[in-house]
Amino acid sequence: MYRVRTIYRSGTDRPIVEHGPWHESRKDAERWAEMLRAAGYGVSIESQSIKIDSGGENDDLAAALAGMA
Repeated sequence: MYRVRTIYRSGTDRPIVEHGPWHESRKDAERWAEMLRAAGYGVSIESQSIKIDSGGENDDLAAALAGMA
């Protein structure tokens, strides 16, 4: 599951962050992100899942995140 995170300013000191609806495919989220970028918004894509079996690449990060949950 993926969603688009939109960041913009509305005349305030702090940026406004909005999280869009969840999409089943990254392709759908990318399509929405591209439309929002074209409209001038700052966007990023978030994933709902974390891959734990990363072949050892991010074991320390995965352990730290699991400890926070």
